Amino acid sequence: MGRWCLGVGVATVALALSPPVDARADATLSAHMVQHVALIMVAAPLLAAGLSQVPKVHPLLAWLLFAATGWLVHFTPLFEAATDNLPVHVFEHALLLGGGLLFWAQVVGRVATLSHPLRLLYLVVAMPQNTFVALAIFSTSRVLYPHYGSDAEALADQRTAGGIMWVAGDLVLLVAVLLVAAAWARHEEHQNRLTEEADQLPSPRTTG
Repeated sequence: MGRWCLGVGVATVALALSPPVDARADATLSAHMVQHVALIMVAAPLLAAGLSQVPKVHPLLAWLLFAATGWLVHFTPLFEAATDNLPVHVFEHALLLGGGLLFWAQVVGRVATLSHPLRLLYLVVAMPQNTFVALAIFSTSRVLYPHYGSDAEALADQRTAGGIMWVAGDLVLLVAVLLVAAAWARHEEHQNRLTEEADQLPSPRTTG
């Protein structure tokens, strides 16, 4: 299972950064946002589940880095600089993928140590964070990234990009919440079964 996740994760990164997709991302912000969502919400959790080693950081730090990266990339000059400078563009994608990898490793990776309730909380509070960033892009009345133009068409494309981040990001997080909840239920059922089996064993005094 780990190798399968790793293979699909690497394939997702390769597809998201392939020349045809990259060329489209240079032309429209919405395509660029698809790249970001693919790296953070698809490739990152798959890589976290498949890699044998991931840098171990405190879950709170991983969550904060994940949240800060979204704001840093989309609301500083970094995004606009990345559209015109290849090394900056590579750095931007590495930052997004790295932050996503550390975030998801707390939930699905081998370094994940959070209990199931804490994993649920960790994911649930990430949903409004993703929504806030997406809505900030979607609802603004000005063009944030002049590289894609400054007219009504560019603004419409920007709103589409915000919508992609909002819907796709929250949907992935919601699916992750449901999967963790199901895993928690299975874990509790297993623990209850073990407890019942232990209670049915004869006590030492009875056997003596």
